[in-house]
Amino acid sequence: MELIILAFCAVVLGLNIFLALTRGTRKSLWRLFTAVLAAVLAFFLARAFAASIGEDVAMWLKITYGGDPSFLPLFEGQAGADEALATLSQMVVAPVLYLLLFWAIKGMLFLLYWLLCAVTRPDTVDGAASHFIAVPIGIVIALVSILSFLAPVMGYLNVASVTIAEMDQGTSFEKVEALSKKNAELIEPAVKTPVASQLYNTVGVKLFEGLTSAKWEGERLSLQNELTALGRVVGNVQPLFTTPKEQFGEAECQNVQAVADTVGGSHMLSVLCSGVLNAASNHWLAGQDFFGVLPPDIGPNGNLMLTAFLKVFATSTKDNIGEDVDFFGDVFSLAVRYEVLVALDTLDENALIALVTDSGFLTEAKTLIATHPRMRSVGVALADLGMRSALKGMGLPENVGEECAQILTDMTVALKETPKKEDGSIDKEALGTKLTEIFATHEIPIGASAVSLVTDGVADHFTPEELTALSSEEVLARLIARFEGVDRSGLAPAPAQ
Repeated sequence: MELIILAFCAVVLGLNIFLALTRGTRKSLWRLFTAVLAAVLAFFLARAFAASIGEDVAMWLKITYGGDPSFLPLFEGQAGADEALATLSQMVVAPVLYLLLFWAIKGMLFLLYWLLCAVTRPDTVDGAASHFIAVPIGIVIALVSILSFLAPVMGYLNVASVTIAEMDQGTSFEKVEALSKKNAELIEPAVKTPVASQLYNTVGVKLFEGLTSAKWEGERLSLQNELTALGRVVGNVQPLFTTPKEQFGEAECQNVQAVADTVGGSHMLSVLCSGVLNAASNHWLAGQDFFGVLPPDIGPNGNLMLTAFLKVFATSTKDNIGEDVDFFGDVFSLAVRYEVLVALDTLDENALIALVTDSGFLTEAKTLIATHPRMRSVGVALADLGMRSALKGMGLPENVGEECAQILTDMTVALKETPKKEDGSIDKEALGTKLTEIFATHEIPIGASAVSLVTDGVADHFTPEELTALSSEEVLARLIARFEGVDRSGLAPAPAQ
């Protein structure tokens, strides 16, 4: 490709020097005028037409997917992913429109050139000196044409090369490997084409940036920055799919954190990711695929945690998506460090609960959740590990309120009588002791670690003020609802004692 670029530049330069020698200074100046005019008109028309094409893209998206309620977050509310894609489309197509418009306008202005030549000193014959003086003008005309070619071509190649390099994280994904090979063999050498690369980096890059930038929602965006960020996200996500989770370590934690940092730092990615995660989460929570992709199946307990995050991402917006993904990264790091991620589908329920509560994972996860109110569903899912164990010990009653009336009544009394700590919060240690006694009295087989999670599950369902203000009947009704709301997927009754 570098030979094609060099050949084009050489032909344009040689042709314009020849034309300057044959036409003289006066005509060459008019040629320079029309070339510059073509470049200026092409620039502004390309940006205008590109904006119109972007709007057409947004309209097509709304017509194609706007009727699906699951996709509404992409088009309504704070997400506005359709507008983000419209802006991105505008930035992508502007350079190629400029290239086409420049040569089209330059051809149309040929008539203007001849008219100007005809009306300015038509009877004057240029001397030999005029023809030689015209050579520098011809070189400038050639540079205008060459830059109008190099700016789009070299600009696209630079963006492609940098984006592919960001995507290539040593992955085994076949498509990325193919792109990386193309980048090394074809794109990178073209980007480093002698003379052409220096000319582009000196002047052409400014023209390309002018074509591929857009102001959107009060921020100035550039195609280079946005596609580089997107490539970085893709590059850091890929190892999470290609590395067995048993081998996850610090590198994978850094990958997730890099994704969070990149999404949070890019206004457009914040919008696109929040919209896509909204739509994907809504589909998956409804048991549907999202563009043919289903959520990973990581066992009943793992799916419980995944569902909790999907409930959060289903309400993510451009303003909080960075914080949401950052929180996910923190929890992911904890799960890797304490080996909870592997245990989700390898340990039995009791061993998993013991690992969660005794390893330090739960303590640190609670600290994170306390500082992120939107993540309450994740805390509920952790508590549900114990609630599932309790329901299993109770024999998985179909009607919790009727079949487990006495134990729930005893738990209600325990809740109402639990003292408050000095800071006004429920004394979970005292409540846990009472729940342990209740489970023992009713001969419910449940471990101490599971009781700790049940304590969190029932205590966090009420505020201290509610336990004081609500009647016993009202507390009982809400307690029944709490147990009935637990996901029972994959549960089997506990063996008889």
